Amino acid sequence: MKHSLILLAAAALPACMCAPASASEPGLRHVFDIHARCADAICTGDTPHGRRIMIPIVGGEVTGPGLNAVILPGGADYQLTDTAQHRTEFRAVYTVMTPDSAYINVENTGISFSRDGEYYFTTTPSFEADKNGPYRWLNDYIFICRPVNFAPGAVTLRVWQVL
Repeated sequence: MKHSLILLAAAALPACMCAPASASEPGLRHVFDIHARCADAICTGDTPHGRRIMIPIVGGEVTGPGLNAVILPGGADYQLTDTAQHRTEFRAVYTVMTPDSAYINVENTGISFSRDGEYYFTTTPSFEADKNGPYRWLNDYIFICRPVNFAPGAVTLRVWQVL
């Protein structure tokens, strides 16, 4: 019975989901940079899960060949830091507005760590745009980003589309 349910479920999948996987290595295409302005961090303290930090996102710009927009105030970067392991988990949530007044929701999650001389910081932003609008392509791809500049009250992240 269990095996026939699995076969039935597989048969119901759209044909595109059953296509063979590509053996080629994925490529990256730079699509834009996020220049976020931030207020002072608010630390809620050391919780049983680690140190909780919230950094308000107060504005900024998105610039590049794939998207131009302004970052609206009201978002935040929520961080959970394990100071003993030198590791931080990130979850930033905010909204951008394009020059043609389209709103796009952004959620950017990832990690950073520093140990044994290695520093790593990578996040995976996901976007929620109008499914019928000109930015709907953002809904359909995987993106990664890394910081390219830190300044007092600001961070710049470079965003690549995974091809």
